[in-house]
Amino acid sequence: MMMKWMSPMRVTMQELDAKLSKIVERAREAPVAVNRYGSPWVWIVSHQAWVQADNLRALVPQSHPLVPLHDLVEDALRYERDLLADLERQHGSTIGAATLFKCLMLQIIYSLEDGEKVHESLAYNMLFRWFVGFEKFADALPERAAFTRELNAVGADARAVRVITRCLSHTFLPESGDGDFRVNRGLLHALSTWASAVPGAAAPGARPHEAVG
Repeated sequence: MMMKWMSPMRVTMQELDAKLSKIVERAREAPVAVNRYGSPWVWIVSHQAWVQADNLRALVPQSHPLVPLHDLVEDALRYERDLLADLERQHGSTIGAATLFKCLMLQIIYSLEDGEKVHESLAYNMLFRWFVGFEKFADALPERAAFTRELNAVGADARAVRVITRCLSHTFLPESGDGDFRVNRGLLHALSTWASAVPGAAAPGARPHEAVG
């Protein structure tokens, strides 16, 4: 796929006008670059090529530890639909409670200092985007202030903390991993202790790092 993009067929606007049907047919096999005034102007690509090019999943290395964690979290959240719905009723759903759960896990795994740092990381880290639930490069992030507010609210809910703790305490997760992947066990323990001490509903207004401080 990448080789086809690096050495594409190139046509001029005049050729496109004269041979549109033939050129479109060629584009089903490989992308076609259309030049205007001697410079690249537009591309003609097949549906399959476009879907592959805009699919975050294509960038995910199967050996990365976020891959099995993603599957584990998805399985866990299937049993938490009532909780997810309740969190969205209480705190809004700019991005969705399930995605916020996974954003909080990234914050713990990569020791990101706050919600703004999580939002910043999602802006450029495509692996993070895939992990939390985005499917395409073109998917827009929510506004930073709303995202941070909702992330803090979910992180301050004792029920949510218990689910996160259960997922990140799984035995397959390494104490440390290649690169930056390393579950912050100290923060995870503090979150677990705090959640055990506050049964039931949320602790309104607290931030995750304040709640465990």
